[in-house]
Amino acid sequence: MDIGKYDSSTKELIEKVYEQKLNISEEVLDTLARLKEVAYEMEDFALQGFVHFHMADALYTFEKGYASFRENLAKAISFFELAGENELLARAYNYVAVDALNNGSFDVAYLYLMNAMHTCEKIENNYLLSLINNNIGQVYARMHSYEKAIDYVREGTRLQGLSSKDDFYYYQNMINGYFSEGMLSALMGDVEGAKKANAEIAKLEEEADISNTPSVFIPLSMLRVIISVFEGSEEEFEARSKDIIEKLQGAYRVYDFITDIEDFCHILIDHGKLDTAQEVINVVKSTVETSPVILMKKIISSLEIAIFEKMGDVEKVNLHLREQYHLAEQQQDEQNRIYQYSIDLINIMNNQRKEQERIRLENKMLQSQVEKDPLTGLANRLKFDQLISSMFENAKEHKTLFAVSIMDIDMFKDYNDTYGHLAGDICLQTVANVIQDVSDRHGVFCARYGGDEFVMLYERKNDEEVKNIAHELGKRVLEEDIAFGDTDKNVRVSISQGICNSIPAEGQSQNDFLNEADNALYAVKKSMDTPGERESVRLVHL
Repeated sequence: MDIGKYDSSTKELIEKVYEQKLNISEEVLDTLARLKEVAYEMEDFALQGFVHFHMADALYTFEKGYASFRENLAKAISFFELAGENELLARAYNYVAVDALNNGSFDVAYLYLMNAMHTCEKIENNYLLSLINNNIGQVYARMHSYEKAIDYVREGTRLQGLSSKDDFYYYQNMINGYFSEGMLSALMGDVEGAKKANAEIAKLEEEADISNTPSVFIPLSMLRVIISVFEGSEEEFEARSKDIIEKLQGAYRVYDFITDIEDFCHILIDHGKLDTAQEVINVVKSTVETSPVILMKKIISSLEIAIFEKMGDVEKVNLHLREQYHLAEQQQDEQNRIYQYSIDLINIMNNQRKEQERIRLENKMLQSQVEKDPLTGLANRLKFDQLISSMFENAKEHKTLFAVSIMDIDMFKDYNDTYGHLAGDICLQTVANVIQDVSDRHGVFCARYGGDEFVMLYERKNDEEVKNIAHELGKRVLEEDIAFGDTDKNVRVSISQGICNSIPAEGQSQNDFLNEADNALYAVKKSMDTPGERESVRLVHL
């Protein structure tokens, strides 16, 4: 989203949102509430989407309400679609996918990741494509399709590598990508693959200071503990295990790593490191127990079952199996809620689109009312003034012909006085309909200029073409057979037209064309006073 287009106070609020999110401050919720008022007052779709997206993220971060998190995310998607903000739209789709993945709804996660991927095709953003590829890899990993998973993760790391190293998240994302590759290698029993990923991380550590990116510390430690397990280095294993326990105890939002912790603990359990696995579980258990995400509780319970099975403690296994049964029921309920949410998301977006379409049509109608003459339905003087400027400047720039025609109904005042204002209005409407029809057929703009005067604007038409249209128009008005005065004399309502057609030159203005057309109309009117010299159209040049 381009924040440069907003005023200073709005930009200040947007920048404050970024700053407070970076500092993980709950004050961001208050800032977003103020920014929401601004966004809705401005009716700015992009800014409205921005507010709802970051509101969703903040609600998720501070665990302020899962239902509100999802509702805000749905609204963000709707507004981003309306605003054409494809980058933010892809991020929002990705967020929905991550939420579904965290709740075990792999099909919903995959669907929204594909939506995110297709949206990314409209933009160039390697970082975002990297993120999406990594998350698709996680979907396959959760289904134990490790070979497909690692292909997506490697593609994600490759794309991230194309990004600028000056990007704040470059090293964090590269390390996380190699960690995922290393973990997947370990799960497939590919020790060399895990060590190779670790070596790539070591190169990045030498290249940059990662002390300001603590989110990579836990994944890094897990991978290195696993490598020490594979290599049988007990001393290193003990030291690294102690390190990771300390990091987990001080970590913020441990559940962000819950699936990595699950894979990590399974590898430890498979290699008989039960005490370490139990320590890790004990550290994260208290955090997970307060989480509304049932899958996380189920993961912890499954890990404990695996430990007790290894220990041969049947009683504890059975106890946890009963817990698994109840958690499975709760997870099914949660998955049903995810599916319902996915449907609700579609409905919210559809309703949002309908509402915005209603507003668009209302605005179009109001705009039409502002720009149209209420009696004749033609464009009014305001619309004419707007359009003549752009058409004149275009002709001047490209050195093309431009013509202005001013016309009026002959002796309309007498007609009005004779038949009354109601008949006069009907006469104006009839003539206006003819003008509109002829204009539409020839691609010419027309408007009511005022009273019984009308105007037409011609682009790129030579004198002959303009005259042919003008004579056709005069003939069509006569064919309407609007009687005037003594019917025995067969007098019919007619129009007179004055036209100026030229290529605009330096120093000339649209008013010069209007004045010349008006003078030509005046000459036509004067010709009516001289028998035998009556003309209905006069075309002049500047």
